[in-house]
Amino acid sequence: MSSPPLPPKSTKGTPAWVVLAIFVVVPLVLAFVISRQAGAQQIRRKAIAKSYNWAVENKNEGQVGWILRGFHRDRPFEAVALLREGGGDAWRARIAVRQPFGSWALVASKDGAWQAKDFGTISTLVTRTALPPAASLDAPEGFDVYAQPGDAVFALDALKRVLPRAPEGLRPLAVSFVDDGVVLDGRGPLPEGQALIPALDYLVDLVDCFEPRDAGAP
Repeated sequence: MSSPPLPPKSTKGTPAWVVLAIFVVVPLVLAFVISRQAGAQQIRRKAIAKSYNWAVENKNEGQVGWILRGFHRDRPFEAVALLREGGGDAWRARIAVRQPFGSWALVASKDGAWQAKDFGTISTLVTRTALPPAASLDAPEGFDVYAQPGDAVFALDALKRVLPRAPEGLRPLAVSFVDDGVVLDGRGPLPEGQALIPALDYLVDLVDCFEPRDAGAP
């Protein structure tokens, strides 16, 4: 006489505490740590900006991470930290000019592999679709020039003297003369505090080529 079949072994389910830990506790802990780090970073960023009488604004709109505004050598400037599609950081700084430029003229370092989508408005809500044509002009060493034929921007002797002074430590770097401002585009995180001063000095020097201040001005 055959013995009766053994009852099937019951399969044990995943313990409830494991499910709770994976799907509830771990995400909460990570969110807490990230928020604490972001908060500390924001406090540090504001403290650095305040020491220069600059102001920081969190934007988190489109590709804009945060915005820095202030004055440097009596010129108002605006700078933004950008988040590139597909990853990576970039930054943009701008000083306005009173007389708008007739077309987009660009001076870009050769080590940047620049594309039209790398450039746009200060808020990057509008990006470029094509670079200006390559110009057969005497460019600063290590740079290429893109501009419409006969662009009057590069006729200024003062500009020819200032352009080669692009800060070495901030390259790859591109300079745009476009719309109503002179714009710097760089790669990596937006420099903060003293690290941004060389870029602002260079930007002010470029703007002074078009709008020189009175001899008695500071």
